[in-house]
Amino acid sequence: MRPLPPTLRMNRRYILIEVMTDAQAPSQKELYQACASAVRDLFGDTGAAEIRPAVVWSDETYAVVRCSRGTEKKLTAALACVIKAGNLPANTVRFRTVKTSGTIRGAKAGIPCRDSPEGKSI
Repeated sequence: MRPLPPTLRMNRRYILIEVMTDAQAPSQKELYQACASAVRDLFGDTGAAEIRPAVVWSDETYAVVRCSRGTEKKLTAALACVIKAGNLPANTVRFRTVKTSGTIRGAKAGIPCRDSPEGKSI
């Protein structure tokens, strides 16, 4: 089976989030489970099917979450409701939306550079 041409593919958006936690950073799988359960709790199964959240990249303090185009605000609202991820106790994890982009590369460009004193993005 051949892949769909770009004109027939679903458009996606990528949201860069900052993972703020007092304990050890959660894994990418734990981040996905936290995002998916928050979307399901807030919008139900039909909303989750419409939004189609997925964590496509993560490191210690940042992650990129994918969603369908047009559902970015819903996903941002659901991510603001997350307070628990993985085995960490409740109220130790918070997600802050940093940037929304049409590509993963554009979303990662919103990560502040740790080497520069001003904290400007890369």
